[in-house]
Amino acid sequence: MLVPQGDILIVDDNPANLDLLGAVLRERQYRVRAVPSGAMALEAARRHPPELVMLDVNMPGMDGYETCEAFKKDPALVRIPIIFISALDDPLDKVKAFKVGGRDYVTKPFSAEEVLVRVEHQVNLGRLQRELEIQNQNLADANLKLKEVNTLKTNFTTMLIHDLRSPLTVIGLVLEKLRGGSSTSDGALDKAEASCARIKTLLDEMLEIYRSDTGQIPIEFGEIDPTPWLATLLAPYQLRAASAGVEFQLAISEGLPRILGDQQKLDRVLVNLVDNAFKFTPRGGAVRVETGIEFGSGVEAGLRFLRLSVVDTGRGIPAGDLPFIFDPFRQTERSDASQGVGLGLAIVQRLVAAHRGQIRAQSQVGFGSNFSVLLPC
Repeated sequence: MLVPQGDILIVDDNPANLDLLGAVLRERQYRVRAVPSGAMALEAARRHPPELVMLDVNMPGMDGYETCEAFKKDPALVRIPIIFISALDDPLDKVKAFKVGGRDYVTKPFSAEEVLVRVEHQVNLGRLQRELEIQNQNLADANLKLKEVNTLKTNFTTMLIHDLRSPLTVIGLVLEKLRGGSSTSDGALDKAEASCARIKTLLDEMLEIYRSDTGQIPIEFGEIDPTPWLATLLAPYQLRAASAGVEFQLAISEGLPRILGDQQKLDRVLVNLVDNAFKFTPRGGAVRVETGIEFGSGVEAGLRFLRLSVVDTGRGIPAGDLPFIFDPFRQTERSDASQGVGLGLAIVQRLVAAHRGQIRAQSQVGFGSNFSVLLPC
């Protein structure tokens, strides 16, 4: 892309000088605005800041030095470079020009080539300075983001260690009793076994998160008929609903198209979402799984998706937590973080993405949540 020439504001009370200087600059494709006074220069610059100001010294009312000082006192204009153009050739005049903030000084009568070289230098210098500032700001933003990520990972690691320590303590107590020759009850052994299972689950989830982030999730695609798959997978939840005092509804639309996917991994996606719905829905509430067909839009226009929605009337997710529910390192910042590290939704999102699908979440505190998985048909 061609870089446009600079936007230059020239200030001189002599119309002939404005015409001459403007013609020289326009011949080199510079965008030029011309004003006859310092006050008008300030007004024009505030309305649309130029890249460079070329300023005459001897003007009635506000002279060039006063105009330059006014530019430098205005936070919106202070960084605009100013080149003085004047018939005054005394070194003291030039010193004063630099003292009030001028970047350069050209003596009249000027050489067109000299003016163009000085203008080009100041415009390029200003652009490089702005580019450097943008890069510095981007670097500062990146460093801040990196610091935030490191803090999140530290918090996550702390929570993970806490979650591992509790089951390890149980196992350690049981082993200590066995080593001392004391008998242990079946309940103690059951707790030790459950603790081992909890540790294995946490480690497996961490490994799965790592594999998903490095693109190493193995997916074995096969053809899946949604109707029998969902009916079989979700049938046990009727019994769970009865014991939990929760109404469970399964609404499978007729004529659903087959999809390609790894059924074992899609089982995990749906089971995790339904388990969460039961976990956070109180007695007397309801959990509903429904299906449908959605058509893509935009870049996905013409595509069809199987929609699997898990809707509950549970406590809902706070609006501040909702954007981070699929981020494993944000788990410790959520309002329910006291329940420990929960990597289920992070894994669900990655499994859905591995199927070239997407997952959406809607929720309102006190009313419930709706998680919808879209899988390509």
